[in-house]
Amino acid sequence: MASLGCGLAESPAAPGPTPPPPPEADLIHPAPKLEWENIAALPPRPGFAKAEGLAGAFAGAQGDVLLLAGGTNYAGQSLAEGAARAWWDDIYVLRRRYNAAQQATYEWLPPHNSLPRHLAYGASASLPEGVLCIGGAELNEVSDACFLMRWNAAAAKVELEDFPKLPTPLAAAAALRLGETVYVLGGTAQLLGGRATQTFLSLDLTKKGDPAAFAWKVLPPWDGPGRIFPVAAASLENGVECIYLCGGRDPGKDPDFLTDLHKYNPIRKDWAILGEIVDPQGHPSSVMAAPAFHVPPHHLVIVSGTDQEMVKLMERQQRPPEAIDAKEKADRDGFHKLLLKNYPGYTRSVMAYDAEVGEWSSLGNFPGQACLTNPTINWDGAIIIPGGETGPGQRSPLIWQATVRKKAAVVE
Repeated sequence: MASLGCGLAESPAAPGPTPPPPPEADLIHPAPKLEWENIAALPPRPGFAKAEGLAGAFAGAQGDVLLLAGGTNYAGQSLAEGAARAWWDDIYVLRRRYNAAQQATYEWLPPHNSLPRHLAYGASASLPEGVLCIGGAELNEVSDACFLMRWNAAAAKVELEDFPKLPTPLAAAAALRLGETVYVLGGTAQLLGGRATQTFLSLDLTKKGDPAAFAWKVLPPWDGPGRIFPVAAASLENGVECIYLCGGRDPGKDPDFLTDLHKYNPIRKDWAILGEIVDPQGHPSSVMAAPAFHVPPHHLVIVSGTDQEMVKLMERQQRPPEAIDAKEKADRDGFHKLLLKNYPGYTRSVMAYDAEVGEWSSLGNFPGQACLTNPTINWDGAIIIPGGETGPGQRSPLIWQATVRKKAAVVE
């Protein structure tokens, strides 16, 4: 008898019909195919020659408009040369129309309004009636305010409506909507040097109009570290649309850059640990503030990761030892400027997690500079990445759209 690789002896084939394959082999889930394109670019602010883009903006879709507000950039200057971060209260409105050939065209409209404060690094959730803006910060003053940003087409302006305040000020969190419930995950109450939290909140939108019931509810958190700038999105598993939470940072802790993956089942109201984010080479992969979205039926897609060693190198350069002379300090400052000027951008890998079978796969690379810190928007089935941070002190004004050209099939 021939010897098999596992060390067992090969037996003669038994007569009779071939047994059916195990249940795991009944389902085949090829990864989705995405087609990327630029549909617009953020217009320059008055007095500026070109648009710099925004990081940490509020963003979402309402009908045929996309709303983008707040955020930070460096006002046309260079972080490498010591420019300070600029915080904004502007609101941008991108309108979508269709021509006679049913091709989409886009134009920027004047919003005739601005945010109540210069806010950034809050969380966003698109509702049918507008974009829910959650928390955020101005410099290091973190907000507990929530408000709905709504486009009034008849009056051609943006209107703001107060929503219930958060139980605590919160920035650098993630948010998403499942049905009639908005969830908020992670974040911090202090943007600079603050502690990452295990915040997990829900807001039942059906309770609107009932002051006693329309409030944020504190839910039991996941079994894992708190995190800032986590990645969260929904996907479908066994017929239930669940929340998937992964990555982010837990500053000052070990590990700092997180690679864990968690799932929340809103029917059973429980958490499960699913393991780690895995790159195409099979290594644990950290992601932070990255675009993430659901491609039906079962795939969670994440655009870009984080090169944690490069980030740590740059952060070490910003915290030189105190006992150094003027020459060494100047040398360190010069090296840090070179790092900022030559930063290659965030990783462009696009990964997909099949929630039904629990496997990661590669979808190739993002076609441009990977954009972090802005919300990902599902605009009537098209996925929008509204620019964002492309590196320390760097922003992109490009509005990217991903169209699912081939959905993941289920073959029985």
